Amino acid sequence: MHITNIDFKDFNPNMLFCVKGIRQTKECSHKHNHMEIAYILSGKAIFNINKNSYEVEEGDIILINPEQEHYGMPVSIKKPSLEFFVGFSNFKFNNMIENTLFLNEYPIIKTNTSSRKKFLNLIDAIMEENNLNQTGKDYMLQSYLKQFILLSIREKQQENIPISETKKSTISKEIQTYFHEHFSEKISLEQIAKNLYLSPFYISKVFKEEMGETPINYLIKIRLETAKNLLINNQTLSIKEISSIVGYEDAYHFSKSFKKYYGVSPAEYKKIHIS
Repeated sequence: MHITNIDFKDFNPNMLFCVKGIRQTKECSHKHNHMEIAYILSGKAIFNINKNSYEVEEGDIILINPEQEHYGMPVSIKKPSLEFFVGFSNFKFNNMIENTLFLNEYPIIKTNTSSRKKFLNLIDAIMEENNLNQTGKDYMLQSYLKQFILLSIREKQQENIPISETKKSTISKEIQTYFHEHFSEKISLEQIAKNLYLSPFYISKVFKEEMGETPINYLIKIRLETAKNLLINNQTLSIKEISSIVGYEDAYHFSKSFKKYYGVSPAEYKKIHIS
């Protein structure tokens, strides 16, 4: 969703708080009636928003809309994340509910190197102004907040800019290559998206347009096709060993997926083709 023709009489955000801190423990799940934006300054963390978990890292922006149940937790206690939060209200953009940003869309925004410098400068300015408590503090904070919000919106909108068919094809081929080379490993769409500096939602959309199926279905196909060949050509391997080789942690889940795809269980398939 694009935001155009901003009416500045409706864009008068009121900063409620700003804070910078280290996340060392899991916080309690909670919600609030204002908008909140988080920025990961360093490290990695996990944010759960409306029962969906997202692993985030340095340079990521997290959009938390009003009344969304959420909590954050560190990926590793030994390597806590440093985060910046700003809460605000009293704003509205066309095509959006009051005091919300991109509601029901993917809530994580990936930033590039040049944008990160702008965000870091703004965060430093916000924290310094908030701490100095000088004349006109509220007006200065609102000025910085407006820039922070608009810069976040610009980053979000970059994900929706149409790209060439050549670029789409390149993205699709890179994902296919990654799947073929790493199918035996635990694969995260978020990690692939991070490597491509795009959102998981966007690369899923591009992949489906190019391949006619989702990345996950394509990965399952690779794993099961490999398993099928192993069942016939490596008769000494057990079902459990094969399931592990092709990236399944649970042999039961592997057997269930195999039967759904081929109509018979791995054991039955092996018996039919060996006999």
